[in-house]
Amino acid sequence: MPKPRVQILICCNERAPDAKKPSCLPRGGVEVYQRFKDEVKKKGLRDQIMVTRTGCLKHCSRGITVAVWPQNAWLAEVTLGDVGEIVDGVAAGGDGPRRLRMPDIPWE
Repeated sequence: MPKPRVQILICCNERAPDAKKPSCLPRGGVEVYQRFKDEVKKKGLRDQIMVTRTGCLKHCSRGITVAVWPQNAWLAEVTLGDVGEIVDGVAAGGDGPRRLRMPDIPWE
């Protein structure tokens, strides 16, 4: 397999139900991760785009959090419906829709 040119990281962190901060897993992190995997495969992009599930990406209040590397693009509140648009944009050399850009907030 060739070295992928882009890596998409999806937060799938889970905190205890009584935790003070929210987490991405109960918001559908695994489902979003799986949709990314399926979309990349369906579009024949597995040699170009690597999809990786991660632990906490430190933007808990804005989850589901997705990071696109090497662009260093951080996306907030990503849903299943956003995945195709993100994959298409990244495949075309972009870094994700502007409407999903993480606001300039402190790391949590």
